[in-house]
Amino acid sequence: MPHKKEDILKKYIALLNAYIENNHLRHTPERVIILTEICNLRRFTMAELQTAISPYTISRATVYNTLTLLEKANIILRLEKDYGIRSQQYELVSSKESYVHIICQKCGRVKKVSDATISRMLADKRWSNFVPQTFSLYIYGKCKVCKKPTKH
Repeated sequence: MPHKKEDILKKYIALLNAYIENNHLRHTPERVIILTEICNLRRFTMAELQTAISPYTISRATVYNTLTLLEKANIILRLEKDYGIRSQQYELVSSKESYVHIICQKCGRVKKVSDATISRMLADKRWSNFVPQTFSLYIYGKCKVCKKPTKH
């Protein structure tokens, strides 16, 4: 029986291949290497991805272009953080899971949690000419560590 990690990688490579074929793009080994490392990391910053692919000779431009392609293919999601505390974070998109992202505005920590109440509310919501499949909600505030008052 195949290992779960291998199944995840096969799923995302199939999504990438379908996107490349549908958009008449080139298949490159660099894209597969980058996607493989992303599957291992699950959530990552550019620095973490650069470290993961460091055994390979892949230019920074190729990495950025591949991240853009993977976003367009709905394989990765760029976490929306408009403040400069930590580097931009990315994560794999899960087609069946919906999440609430809790983001600390002080230290930049991100925690992904499921919330059944929000999921039910959105499942009951009807939009004309639109059928939602998943959602990602961002809630900004202070984490447990950062909300502690500082002692002088």
